[in-house]
Amino acid sequence: MFLRVIATLVIIFTFASSVSAAENYRVTLLRAAPGNLPALIDTATRYKVAQQGNPIIMRHSQGDHWDLMILEPAGENWMIPTDYSSLVSFQHDFLVKSSWSWKDVKSRSASAGLFHIEMFHAAVGHKADILQQRFMENKYYNATNRPGNIVFETVFGSDVDNFTIGFYKDIKAFATDPDLPDEVFEKAATDAGFSSRSDIGFHLRRFINRHYDTLASQVK
Repeated sequence: MFLRVIATLVIIFTFASSVSAAENYRVTLLRAAPGNLPALIDTATRYKVAQQGNPIIMRHSQGDHWDLMILEPAGENWMIPTDYSSLVSFQHDFLVKSSWSWKDVKSRSASAGLFHIEMFHAAVGHKADILQQRFMENKYYNATNRPGNIVFETVFGSDVDNFTIGFYKDIKAFATDPDLPDEVFEKAATDAGFSSRSDIGFHLRRFINRHYDTLASQVK
């Protein structure tokens, strides 16, 4: 049994080390045990300080079952997560990859007060289609003067196939469309590969079984 575990870890490490030029990140989802949320936030903040401010800590506001998401570069010890067990009723650590560099992610987070996090469980055979849709949607956003979402793909440890994070200054920036003519939005949608602007959401729904849509604030 021990040798089987070691062999599994070797396979995981080899796979994580051999993925494309994309960068690897560790995601930690935490749900505080009743009454422990203030202490959990304090502990996570102290961890961030100990890591020279490197991790990004997102505090859930609505839409999913966790309280905190911690995003950080995977590093060599990504398989040895920080232990929050004394404070939580749920901890889930998993490995993801993204073509966005950590420098890009940190730059986007520097002025962000609000995150829009969308997690996707693909319908059978449609994992790649969800990824394509996310990049199509980013093309649409860029053509309408908005920053796109950063796309993450699960490598190991979660049944979430991929997720995206949108970075916004505040709720107003998230909820307000640019002041552009309707025809600009329509052209941006068709140029990105959608049949129309109204098709964007329907296009995505063809490829997913489950979808968690969460707003979160930044824990500094």
